[in-house]
Amino acid sequence: MKPSNLILFSIASMAFFYIQLWDVSLTTPLHLSLLGACTVYGIYIKNINMSHIAGFIFTLTALPTIIFETGLINHIIVNMSKVLQGLIIYGTQLFFSLATISILIFRVQVSRHLSKSKNIELTNFDGVFHWIYIYISILYLSSMVEYFIKVHFNMNSWTFIYDNFEGLVYIAWALNCGALLTMMITSQKSDTRTEKTTA
Repeated sequence: MKPSNLILFSIASMAFFYIQLWDVSLTTPLHLSLLGACTVYGIYIKNINMSHIAGFIFTLTALPTIIFETGLINHIIVNMSKVLQGLIIYGTQLFFSLATISILIFRVQVSRHLSKSKNIELTNFDGVFHWIYIYISILYLSSMVEYFIKVHFNMNSWTFIYDNFEGLVYIAWALNCGALLTMMITSQKSDTRTEKTTA
């Protein structure tokens, strides 16, 4: 199967699966599990580029999940106005998304700072993941603006992003997991070719 077809198939499969579940309490652990599995797989096959890409995404996806699940944000915003509450909630998500973009854009430099491995290099997938998080950042920013307009101007009909938020996030998660799965498969194929060449 061609890599382009493999990517499309992986993305379509993940999107269909996430949408069928349509429950953040199920999809979030599943998403983190796939990210974690890809990180571990990259370490197992000694592919430092894969393990770093997946590891950075896993860490910066897990951190806000932990922050929200532990109720840390709720303790901070409990006595604040609704406008500030929304800005902090969406702002926290936006911050981690922007941090992910920055790290993925400069992934090679960050990887070289963390490891002295000579195998660290720019891969075909380095140009993919930051675009997914640019989309997610736009989504969080739009949610923040929509929430501000709704609360500040009392425009309760402004709920398009709020009503479709999970589905829009699932698209990004499907793209993310589809690209990660494709990276794992193509990496295995390239390793197999290398072994055959050296044999």
